[in-house]
Amino acid sequence: MELKKLEVPTTSITEVKRSPMEVFEQAKQAGTAVYVFNREKVAGVMLTQDQYETLLQELDELRDGTTPSTQASKQEEGNFVDAELEELYQQLRKSLLTDASISAKALDERMVSHGFITRKTGFGGVTEMLNELKQSGKIVYQLRQKSAGANVLAEIIGEQDKKAQLLDHINIKRIYLK
Repeated sequence: MELKKLEVPTTSITEVKRSPMEVFEQAKQAGTAVYVFNREKVAGVMLTQDQYETLLQELDELRDGTTPSTQASKQEEGNFVDAELEELYQQLRKSLLTDASISAKALDERMVSHGFITRKTGFGGVTEMLNELKQSGKIVYQLRQKSAGANVLAEIIGEQDKKAQLLDHINIKRIYLK
């Protein structure tokens, strides 16, 4: 069995101890956080100061309701201002059939292939994804790179497929980009 490499920057606790500045440089070059692993599990995430402050600013804007994504409510098919988002949405719809069952691992691999940050923890760990689905009825993915200066989130609305033999299958109901 061939292990797939995560498509987001990763490092180990040992590397962080050895040279934290190299990890910050890795985050800066990638334009995203670096996942820090400890014994095959994500222990944390490292960001540059600029990335952290940008996240805080975006969080404040979300709380105030001043971001473009909150001014225009969730967008579905045909309502996108950005042609790139429309294309991404169409690709997701082709890749993830609604009203169909898919394993959590396969869902995550498809989302990563479209440029979203993995939601798996460790190697193949989908427990947290399934817990999020049980609690909120959705799994939220963040696009690795900003589109037109804004973060793009994909919400996969669904439920755990109780008919599947393995309980790691998800029945997708809707896909939103915001």
